[in-house]
Amino acid sequence: MHYPVIPAVDRSFDDVYISPHLDDVVLSCGGRLLRERAQGRSVLVVTVFTAEAGPCREIPPPVRARVGDMAQRRREDERAMTRLGADFLWLEHPEAIFRDRAYHTLLGAFSRFVPADRELVTQLALQLVELVQRVRPQRLYWPLGVGQHIDHRVVCEAGLRLAEHLARFPANARAPEVCFYEDAPYALIPHLVEHRLRDMGAHWIGEDVERGSAWARARQAYATMLTLTSVRAEVGHWVMRAATYGFLVLRFAREDRRMARARLWLMPELCEISEVFSEKLEAIAAYRSQIAPVLGDVASYARLRRAYSQRLVGDASARSDHPPTHGIFERIWRMAQSPPDGKGEASP
Repeated sequence: MHYPVIPAVDRSFDDVYISPHLDDVVLSCGGRLLRERAQGRSVLVVTVFTAEAGPCREIPPPVRARVGDMAQRRREDERAMTRLGADFLWLEHPEAIFRDRAYHTLLGAFSRFVPADRELVTQLALQLVELVQRVRPQRLYWPLGVGQHIDHRVVCEAGLRLAEHLARFPANARAPEVCFYEDAPYALIPHLVEHRLRDMGAHWIGEDVERGSAWARARQAYATMLTLTSVRAEVGHWVMRAATYGFLVLRFAREDRRMARARLWLMPELCEISEVFSEKLEAIAAYRSQIAPVLGDVASYARLRRAYSQRLVGDASARSDHPPTHGIFERIWRMAQSPPDGKGEASP
């Protein structure tokens, strides 16, 4: 069922997923959502940036083309939600390029917030407080902001604001658990998840695993990035490729020098999705207008997800006495009130 506005949501849901764009939840954690639906849990997917326009009117055609036709994307989302068996709500905020000219370049879209977006974070957090009061979910899933896209970070920051609000609930009040999912396809690129966790001041189980030099991490991340159609289209010239590689080196090197004070503690939780992976791919295929320019095809996404799952299995093997040995996985990060004392992945 499609809810047109928050006040129209007239029932409770077990799980609420907050999605920056119309395909993010399906790409990132559609397998977990399918498993929850198979267990009989009710799911609401809330997509934030679904407006067809915004305050910024002068948008160059190549920049406008990145967003595509929003009416078509909404139809695609309806088909995907039907496949997943999820209810959904669109919040009608404009995407970054519609909000400010600073976001018209790729560098701008992955850089600092413009001042107005600080207000947007507050507005969005207040909207979602209202939603939580209506829906009373058991779990809330937010994007981690992997990849640093401005829209994803806006939603992530609103999630952190809401988590702070929920932490002030009385001990006897039932507050939902706040979890963060890994934004795909960004999270499928080596080292970007850990980079994002450090950038936001998080500490977690497995943080002390040897990462290699900044040069080695940049080389691995760069090689995987170039398998994405959207990246190849933007960095076709050798100068742009060299600049992209250099940017990754600088980001990872800066991460090594910075000792961030813990803003929050997170615990990883793996979800095995092999049995529902084909269903997830069918739901992803519904977003035809976005898959082609970003990934090329669904098969490319499947290869990236399988390769990432192998890395997750390897990481779990280094930290657990009973690690998984194979499978296809998604990972979320659960918030903890204090430093977690375990050493392995939590069970799904």
